[in-house]
Amino acid sequence: MSAAEQLTINALSHEGRGIARVAGKVAFVAGALPGERIEARCTVRHKRFDEYQLIRVLTPSPQRVVPECPLVGRCGGCDLQHLAGGTQRMHKQQTVLDLLQRHAHLVPERLETSVSGEDYGYRRRARLAVQVSGSGQPGRCVGFRAAGSNQVVAVDDCVVLAPELARLPGALQTAIDGMLRPGAIGHAELMLSESSLDGRSAVIYLRCVEILESGDREHLKAFAQGEAATLAIREGEADIRYLYSAQPEGPGYLLPEFSLRIGFEPGDFLQGNAQVNRLLVNRVIEWLDPLPRERLLDAFSGLGNFSLPLARQGFDVLGIEGDAALVKRAARNAQANRLENVRFLTGDLFEMSRPLPKQPLVAALLDPPRQGADTLIAELARRRVSPIVYVSCQPATLARDAARLAQAGYRLKRLALVDMFPQTGHIETLAYFAR
Repeated sequence: MSAAEQLTINALSHEGRGIARVAGKVAFVAGALPGERIEARCTVRHKRFDEYQLIRVLTPSPQRVVPECPLVGRCGGCDLQHLAGGTQRMHKQQTVLDLLQRHAHLVPERLETSVSGEDYGYRRRARLAVQVSGSGQPGRCVGFRAAGSNQVVAVDDCVVLAPELARLPGALQTAIDGMLRPGAIGHAELMLSESSLDGRSAVIYLRCVEILESGDREHLKAFAQGEAATLAIREGEADIRYLYSAQPEGPGYLLPEFSLRIGFEPGDFLQGNAQVNRLLVNRVIEWLDPLPRERLLDAFSGLGNFSLPLARQGFDVLGIEGDAALVKRAARNAQANRLENVRFLTGDLFEMSRPLPKQPLVAALLDPPRQGADTLIAELARRRVSPIVYVSCQPATLARDAARLAQAGYRLKRLALVDMFPQTGHIETLAYFAR
């Protein structure tokens, strides 16, 4: 192990690590902040940079705060709890601006206020690792992966989870401890369900690597009843099976401003922050509201998170999604909410094997995964669709796609940071491009 060294942190990397220089070489230090003098030890050497482990802070930054979670530094879930919330958002916003300037030579004509909510107690979806010893007996190991490791850090409760979910990691560990065959559980997901009739409750989804013993099913069902939580399991490749339902209408979430309830199945993709998602949907509606109520494309439409509110506002919405199961659920959501001016199609938006309908589009809304939407962007630019509203969860691919749009004659009219995951380095952005 290398000897400890004293370093001065000069900047913060895009993912939130401190940056220093040691003998002319870049050094990354997780947990360090600009302006700090620290003591650290080199753990990994690379050709172009090295990675250091923070030992102690000698001169702290004025922006350093005491993390609310005692597992910071061990758990890999939150990597910015030591940085004040407002400064986190400033850093994320500047990261996006820098990437857009560097790769697309774009500066937003209007930089909007951030779409942000509570700094803690916000997360409505989380995946828990379940680590069982080789003998098949659990060893206090339901939690999150350690930073940079496959090891599991046991979590009793989590300060970033919504209150209805926060204490479930520890409670679930106790339930697994009481199973006959705890090794049957592969991993678990926690989700928050909302109902205008039954309020908010937890959904626990267990992915099982083998068929559960009947006694274990009854044991887990009793646990869910005691927690007033919906419990769903999937054994091997079988279909999802509900052992207990806390809400008769099934899992779902509310967009009350649009009188909508959007149903989902355990394991479906949901935006991780319910409060910020509502604000984000409202911001999208605000940006698109001046347009004529004509045909609008919602690409990567999922369960209808944007499609259904847009339809409620009078647009003729076409949603395209690559996951056929999500397309079916989105169509059911439209029917349940009595919306007839929206339809959903299954399509590969990365290969564009199915061309977009020829009908003119008044606008396009994109909410792609981390790999972005370069193929679709090229097609929309070719058809001169304008405006394009882009919800990004990866600044690097946003910058790449923005560069293509800039080359095709689009301007970046509006930009807003979306702080979907406070306390983490994860960055989401809302951008408005127009020809």
